[in-house]
Amino acid sequence: MEEPGKEEMASLEEAEPRAGGEGEKTPRGGGELRVLNLSEGQKDTLFLVLVLALITAYFALFGTLSLARFYNYRTAGVDLAIFDQVLWLMSRFKGATSSIRGMNLFGDHMAPILFLLVPLYWIKGNISAVLLVQTAALALGALPLYLIARDRLDSRWVAFFVAGAYLSYPALEHMNLFDFHPETLAVCFLLFAVLALERRRFAWFYVLCLGAIICKEDLALAIFLLGLVVYFKYDRRAGRNVAIGSVVYFLLAVFLLIPRLGPEGFQYSSRLQAFGKSPWEAAKNMLVHPRNTYHVIVNRINARYVFDLLFPVAFLCILAPVLLIPAFPAFFINIISNFSEQHTIFFQYTAALIPFIFVAVVFGIRKFKNWSEGAFRPRLVVAGVAFVLMACAIAGNFYLSPSPISATWKKSAYTADSHVDVLRKAVRLVPKQAPTSAQIYALPHLSEREKIYMFPQPFIDLVDRAYFRSLPEDERRFMWPGIYRRLESGVDKAKYPVPRVDYIVLDRGGDPWPLTRLEYDRMVGRLLSDSRYQTIFDKNGVLVLKRRGAR
Repeated sequence: MEEPGKEEMASLEEAEPRAGGEGEKTPRGGGELRVLNLSEGQKDTLFLVLVLALITAYFALFGTLSLARFYNYRTAGVDLAIFDQVLWLMSRFKGATSSIRGMNLFGDHMAPILFLLVPLYWIKGNISAVLLVQTAALALGALPLYLIARDRLDSRWVAFFVAGAYLSYPALEHMNLFDFHPETLAVCFLLFAVLALERRRFAWFYVLCLGAIICKEDLALAIFLLGLVVYFKYDRRAGRNVAIGSVVYFLLAVFLLIPRLGPEGFQYSSRLQAFGKSPWEAAKNMLVHPRNTYHVIVNRINARYVFDLLFPVAFLCILAPVLLIPAFPAFFINIISNFSEQHTIFFQYTAALIPFIFVAVVFGIRKFKNWSEGAFRPRLVVAGVAFVLMACAIAGNFYLSPSPISATWKKSAYTADSHVDVLRKAVRLVPKQAPTSAQIYALPHLSEREKIYMFPQPFIDLVDRAYFRSLPEDERRFMWPGIYRRLESGVDKAKYPVPRVDYIVLDRGGDPWPLTRLEYDRMVGRLLSDSRYQTIFDKNGVLVLKRRGAR
């Protein structure tokens, strides 16, 4: 019996020259563009131009949408403001402590890739430049994917369709438009890393794996398993080096650097509460209580999540399971998390899945090609599979994506209105360096300063005590980072001083998150009756309060 996974990795073990490389003896994708009477080299150039045109079109469209969301106050706000503030601080050599998060950002997630983005803020850049870098990185992932598919499938047309399916992939587009997250940059690094393997460019493979791993600490798990796959199926030395390096990095980041920089240690273990309070307890309970594990994993929400991931690629990646192994840690963490956003394709949590899903798609198509050898015309079989892939990609984009051709497309999600115009006027009243508290949609437009807080931070003393006690500790810590213990009995309040705020930007007609509507209205009412603040702007529910005596 054939060794599982061997067929899809066979191409990595081939000794003959790569298609399209030096020593090529047979035409690639025979019959393509015959009417143009082009040489193989000219065909390669033509299709590369077509792929680059696709990439440019994607960049133009989603770069525009990303900027439109930002400038028209349509972003989610919080994460974008956090990264903007930290990058601004780092560009001015003022550390990486976010007042929004209440901690050093590298104590939240280890993402050294941010240092490479700092120069954008030296050349009069801001968060808009970072959004464009994110879009460019995601778009460029289509290039290595096309080259891998072209070489493995011997068809430029099919490779072009694979690149098109990637750029129309709903999870990719949602991730692109959900503010900025450094792990999204790893998608491009990982796809180029696989291309480096295909071309046996080991030095580049190491560099690209390093680029991916510094995007976020948990990507080390994907790199580790990629190293194991490479070790057993490709090159022992390269696989061993990458696997060992990724394990060392993960242990240093999670157990040494993050706890040292973060006051609460690694904070995301709480998302495994369905199994336990710590990763070790969770791992134990998964084994000791298999029935509970089954019910947490096998449910309608996770089934929909899997469908949304795999339908747009016609489930072809399932045919190359070995190449999906590196995606398993991120996928498994997502489906067992009690954080609902991780069970959807709408956020950044698919960053470690997308590269391996599409590489597996290429080798899934290759399996059809291999099965048809000697029995039917392989070219027609591959063309048929490519047609199904494109049909599913188009359907997936129509039903699941945020693109303009989607059934759920809403122009209002990217354009301004009279209320946004009022918000703009309110934000312009806040001086550039003034310590400020703002609601989430205004937050990223005020974040390039040393002290910026997400309302209701830092007004801990104005919260209803019963409401405070009803919140889980994680929510208390998120809403009032650094001072949430101030309301606990027996605590020395001098140890948790309330930061001074000179300006407050509120939108009473907007989303009150993270507070409930009732508690939000109570806190705003207390602020309005607080003699320390005066109202300097009040229109359409948008308020700007100024501390008396502030500049």
